[in-house]
Amino acid sequence: MKDFGYLLQNFFTHKDKLAPAEQLPGTMFTPLHFIVAGIILAIVIVSAILVHKKEKLVKTLFIILWATVTVLEVVKITWESTTGNEVRLEITGILPLYPCSIFMYAMPFAIWGKDRVKTAACGYVCTLGLLGGSVNFFYPMTVLYRYSIISFSAMHSMIYHAVMLFTCLTMLLSGYHRYTRVKSVWDLFLPAVPTLILSIPANIVNYTVPADYMFFRGTSAFLPAIFGDMEKIWITLIIYALYIIVPACFYLPSFISQKIKMSRNVAE
Repeated sequence: MKDFGYLLQNFFTHKDKLAPAEQLPGTMFTPLHFIVAGIILAIVIVSAILVHKKEKLVKTLFIILWATVTVLEVVKITWESTTGNEVRLEITGILPLYPCSIFMYAMPFAIWGKDRVKTAACGYVCTLGLLGGSVNFFYPMTVLYRYSIISFSAMHSMIYHAVMLFTCLTMLLSGYHRYTRVKSVWDLFLPAVPTLILSIPANIVNYTVPADYMFFRGTSAFLPAIFGDMEKIWITLIIYALYIIVPACFYLPSFISQKIKMSRNVAE
């Protein structure tokens, strides 16, 4: 088993050149993983509570965090492509075309956008962004299967998804976004708009390379066990439906409640 000094010395070492995962402290669900993740989560929660009432500070933090994770994403892609045994851009998996990647593209509209554009961007952050950020923060299998939590790749993933969680929590605590601002049926589907937009380049790559960005082809993680030998086009349509329906469910209780109140008022 390698020691903590080895992790620090090899913080920027590519997985191709690291010791085997079973020799690394801080891989998936080890004590070191829990300690580091717990510290980061505590920082997220405490920070959101402390800043959510300060409107100008919230916006400034959103700008800084968005710029930071965007730059880090470029650095990560460059690092991943140039430091392994092969120097190449692995377009089947390294492009920022995942559900969580939408955060980078949506945040400028959440910060500077107006009306429905802003609502759609914030809606993504507080629905699919919340779900994606939570899953990848609490279950970072994509990096900790091969890296220690004390590594550039793992810390990039943890920080990126922690920023997503902080942003969502701060938006909800401050009233920057609410699940109650639904005036029509079409408003239920606004949060899906950023996802549907990114799905266009994602599926161009998916059906050209092929790849499985945004899980549209159903070949990633546990999806093959669910879809089996189903035709890829049908899998794509099902995933599209989920990307539309799941975000709408966050707003549905408020929408139904408003409709019930309106019907009662009419009856009276």
